[in-house]
Amino acid sequence: MAMTKTTTSNATLSLEEEQELSRRWMQKSDTRALAKLIHAHLGLVIKIATEFRNSGPAMEDLIQEGHVGLTIAARRFDPSKATRLATYATYWIRACMMEYVVRSHGPVRIGTTRSQRKIFFGLGRARRRLEREGQTATASELARLLGVPADDVEHMATRLSGHDVSLDAPRSVDDERRQSNMLATDGPSQEEMYADGQEEDSRKALLTEALTKLDPRERAILKARHMTSRPMTLGALGKRFGISRERVRQLELRAVAKLRTYCNGGAVIDGRAAFTLAGDDDVVRAAA
Repeated sequence: MAMTKTTTSNATLSLEEEQELSRRWMQKSDTRALAKLIHAHLGLVIKIATEFRNSGPAMEDLIQEGHVGLTIAARRFDPSKATRLATYATYWIRACMMEYVVRSHGPVRIGTTRSQRKIFFGLGRARRRLEREGQTATASELARLLGVPADDVEHMATRLSGHDVSLDAPRSVDDERRQSNMLATDGPSQEEMYADGQEEDSRKALLTEALTKLDPRERAILKARHMTSRPMTLGALGKRFGISRERVRQLELRAVAKLRTYCNGGAVIDGRAAFTLAGDDDVVRAAA
C-alpha cells in the first residue's frame, strides 16, 4: 500500500491553484500541470476505494482503477464551470471502480443494466437492514428498498449466490470429461460432420478432375462466369474471344453439360451448383 502512504500527505489545492493548473492543461496541454492535478487528488481515490473494500477486489486494484477515473476527470475538467475537480472526479472514480468490481465477479458478465447494478451493490446492505428490523428478506421487500423489480432481485440473487464454471473444466476429479460435453445440441454429431466432410471432399475431387476434361476456352468461360466475385457478361466474353454473345452462351451450356456427364449424370446438377460444391478458390487453382 505504498500509494496509500504517499497520498495521505498530499496537500490540497486552493481554488485558484486548481483553476490555473486546469487552464494550463486545457490551453497549452501542459502535462506537468495535469500531473499535479492528479497527484493532489489521489487521496480522494483512496477514500472512495474504501467504500468498495468488501466488494471482492483488492484495495490496490481498486485504487488503480480509481486512478484511471481520476485521470479521465482531470483531462476533461473545465475550470470555467462552477464546481471543483474533486466533485467532478468523484463520479468518474466511482464509475471506474464499480465497473471493475462487476467485471471481476466472474467471466460471465452481470450488472449490465442500471437495475442490476443497484442490486449488485445494494443487495447485502438491504438484507442487513431488513434483518436488523426483524423482517424477512424476501424478494419483494428487497425490491422495495432498492427500487427495482422483484424479478430482477430474484434473478440477481440466484446469479450472485452461484459461481461460474468453465466449459473446458473437468466434470470432477475422477471424471476428466469437459463440462461442454454434457451440453445438449441440435447440431449434427461428430460422426455426421465427418461423413459430410468426406462427401464434400469427394465431390471436390470429382469436379476438379472433370474441369481438366474441358478445352481451354470452355474452362476460361466457366471461370469468368462462375468462379469470380464479379462474373463477366456474355457480351464482354464475346469481345474477349471474338465471338458472339450467343456463341458464348452455347459454349457455357456445353461445358456445363460435359461436367454433368462426367460427374455421372446428376451428381452435379448444374454449373453454378458445381462451383458451390467445390469452392471457388479450390476450383480456380485446379483449373488454372
